[in-house]
Amino acid sequence: MDLFNKYSKEQAEGESEILSHLKEGVEFASQLAEHRTELLFKLATEIEETAGNLGKAEQLVDKLKKHLKQLKELQRVLSK
Repeated sequence: MDLFNKYSKEQAEGESEILSHLKEGVEFASQLAEHRTELLFKLATEIEETAGNLGKAEQLVDKLKKHLKQLKELQRVLSK
């Protein structure tokens, strides 16, 4: 009977150790998923901000081209 109790105790300790490792693995996977979600959110925000800034830059380029064209036309007229 003592041998059986010893075996049961060792088996329980082994199972407890396995469960502990599984729990650590699950916690790691959970933290990894949370970190991934945070990174995806930050990336989406950065993409949105960059797209907005690019749109503003394109509008500015268009305005500058128009202004440059007007200046060149004025120069052409005044040079006659």
